[in-house]
Amino acid sequence: MAITGTWKLNQPVNAWTRVFVHLPDSGSQTQQAIYTVHPGDGTTENRTLNVYATSNRWVSLGVFDFTAGNSFQGLELSNFTQDGIGVGGEDIAWDAAAFQPLPAKPTDFVVQMGDSYSSGEGAQPYLQGTDVGPYADLGSQSSPGRSWNACRRSQNSWIRQTTLPGRSTEIGQLADTDDATIDYHSTACSGAYLASIDSTGATDTTNTRIWGHIGQHHEVPQLTAGFLDANTTLVVLTAGGNDAGFSSTVQNCALLDCPSDASVKSNIDSIEGSLETLLTHIHAKAKNAKVVLLGYPELFDMTDYKVGCSVMTPPLANELNGWADYMVSDEQQAVGQVPSAGSWLNFYDVSREFGTFGVCGLNGGGINDLVSAPSTTGGGDFSCPGSVKPCPSMESYHPNNRGVQRYAVALENALQVDNY
Repeated sequence: MAITGTWKLNQPVNAWTRVFVHLPDSGSQTQQAIYTVHPGDGTTENRTLNVYATSNRWVSLGVFDFTAGNSFQGLELSNFTQDGIGVGGEDIAWDAAAFQPLPAKPTDFVVQMGDSYSSGEGAQPYLQGTDVGPYADLGSQSSPGRSWNACRRSQNSWIRQTTLPGRSTEIGQLADTDDATIDYHSTACSGAYLASIDSTGATDTTNTRIWGHIGQHHEVPQLTAGFLDANTTLVVLTAGGNDAGFSSTVQNCALLDCPSDASVKSNIDSIEGSLETLLTHIHAKAKNAKVVLLGYPELFDMTDYKVGCSVMTPPLANELNGWADYMVSDEQQAVGQVPSAGSWLNFYDVSREFGTFGVCGLNGGGINDLVSAPSTTGGGDFSCPGSVKPCPSMESYHPNNRGVQRYAVALENALQVDNY
């Protein structure tokens, strides 16, 4: 049965207003609760959230310009979901809602998008609802459970550790204290392909939308979650690595043998068009925002490489570093080909900030070597029952808690260059 719940303000509000919803410790399981905000001017804005919850908590839908008038002001939530399992499927909870008028429009509206290098894969702990089993099979890259979510958004992700120009406090701390001068959200998801970040979403060979796919799970495509609009001031992301097959390339190098140089570079070259399209679509949604695409670092610091510091031999490590550099070159080229990019789009190469922080690095390593799965008890990671080979975790060859700090420094430097 279709159900819609409504929260209606009992008095008019004429102010920029932060809207919160409360998630109970049980009965909230869907990964795509579609909330509709009515600010009062006759328009509506949808925000789609993963509301899987195991403890009581408040979540912000964002800040909206509430205008007192003759139109309804408030919030709606139905049990409709895009994956079709909201009605008679995963539980959706209609709990409390809160509306917090702010003294003024926030200075910064920040949205992080992207893949595992953005979500904070490898830098535990992960946020509630983003590391949920049953464990995924490494071979099929899928899980039999519709509750599976391995977006693994980290409490310590680099976006949360970034201090914006003109501020003295990190984004994460500002967001956690509901600071009135900022609105921050992250839709980044470990394993995300460009289609899962864009509005297309994961599809099968017949271009039919599929759910439960790695990098999207049962969350909606990131571009359709509703967090980008004309108020957005900054969008930051890493993207393209999964489409280029970098995860399987590293896995093969570690466990089997590296693919040919020609095949790896061909895969990298193939992403340019889709990456250009994604960046163009982001700008269309957030026309007033600065968009910063951060690159991927070399995985290994070869300046002090010692035998035994990694499962990769020096020749393999050098080859992987070369492909990372090739990826940077292709991403720079893709950004340069985006029509009318002008001052709104920038690519930033993070190589300088990582320097000696790679695997085997002089600075203790800011990137994980091969990590055995599962790496947490949450259930989002891979599992390899019966395998005689090592079972690589999703955390393998991802920035750890030292590495995400380097990414935060890189973003801060990029924003200084861009005069954000």
